[in-house]
Amino acid sequence: MRKFGLKLWSMDFIKNKDFVLSAEKALKDGKFGYLELFALPDTFDLVEKEIRIFKGIKTVIHAPHDKYGFNTSDRNLFADNQHMLYDSQRFADLLKAKIIITHPGYRSNVNVLEENIRQFRAFNEPRLAVENLPYTCSSMHKDLEGATPDEIKCFIDEVPCQFCFDFSHAVCSANHFKQDVYEFLAKFAKLKPCMYHLCDGDITSTFDAHLHYGEGNYNLKRFVSEFTSKNALITMETGFGLPSSVQPWLDDLAYIQSLCE
Repeated sequence: MRKFGLKLWSMDFIKNKDFVLSAEKALKDGKFGYLELFALPDTFDLVEKEIRIFKGIKTVIHAPHDKYGFNTSDRNLFADNQHMLYDSQRFADLLKAKIIITHPGYRSNVNVLEENIRQFRAFNEPRLAVENLPYTCSSMHKDLEGATPDEIKCFIDEVPCQFCFDFSHAVCSANHFKQDVYEFLAKFAKLKPCMYHLCDGDITSTFDAHLHYGEGNYNLKRFVSEFTSKNALITMETGFGLPSSVQPWLDDLAYIQSLCE
């Protein structure tokens, strides 16, 4: 049975406590299948006591990415990258998470894939799951590694590590390369992801919008039924801003479950 996950950020435990409390209730009531926690840099010590309310809840950890300076393409940043990953590992230890989602770095020169793989291997962390990325980051205006199935396969084969399949990122990259979207998705799906990210968006765009389900024109039913396993973990990566309750994600959950019945 597919499980749909709710995403929180570690600073929500300080800045958005009402949302955290509503998330705790919904998770413990079994509304959502699991928690995905984005571990912002240097926050573990700040929220360790508060985060303990989720002990016993199935959890996936998301490590910091390029927005916070994490860039495994740059050999000079290895120590900084390792430091940022450390908090994610501590969250994973506390909540017994078996997956730590990690982004590759920027596409800065022809040898960066090799450097990305070297750093992922040097982290010596079996819980790592590389996430496929859009070719271009819309917020940072940089080109990114891990945008093609072949690149992700290199991580899986050479690190080795797990794979988090982000549908919107794949759609964006397919459009960048002028490839058929569904053929591109099928190539990623063949890499046997350990979990998935799913939002709505514009099927013709090269930028992902993290729209709530039903706000875009993705064929969400086909995405889920054709390209995810029947026991998949699927994080609902929808919505922006500072939410006050989990209701928008309960609505997303009802929407996606109605499509997949």
